[in-house]
Amino acid sequence: MKEYRTWHEILMEQLADYEAAIDYLQVTLEEYQVDRDTQFFLQEIKTVVEAQGGITDLAKRIGIAPEVISKVLASEESPRVDMFHKILRGLGCRLSIELLENVDHTDETVIPLPESENPTFEGTTESSELR
Repeated sequence: MKEYRTWHEILMEQLADYEAAIDYLQVTLEEYQVDRDTQFFLQEIKTVVEAQGGITDLAKRIGIAPEVISKVLASEESPRVDMFHKILRGLGCRLSIELLENVDHTDETVIPLPESENPTFEGTTESSELR
């Protein structure tokens, strides 16, 4: 009888390849930029971590306790940039910044963020200036 593999097993095999894992992370980041689903984004990073040796192996490479990494990747909130940088660095990649397409970069007007992305600062008002 033919033995079938699960989707997870196939994905783990594919993402064990470094270049495939980086491509997967790139697509995952692009999807996140559209739908802002933080939990899905972090779950996909966790999937890549698993395929690349697991959380314990990553923790040894970046010098952070496995429990901390697990907590970050299981959170409903976006990780701090420094933690995200360390995790990506441990996977052998980094964040990069690109110009947005279809945006007039010579226009001096500010591109407003959607209301859900506007940061709020305790103790400030709209007329307050950042110092």
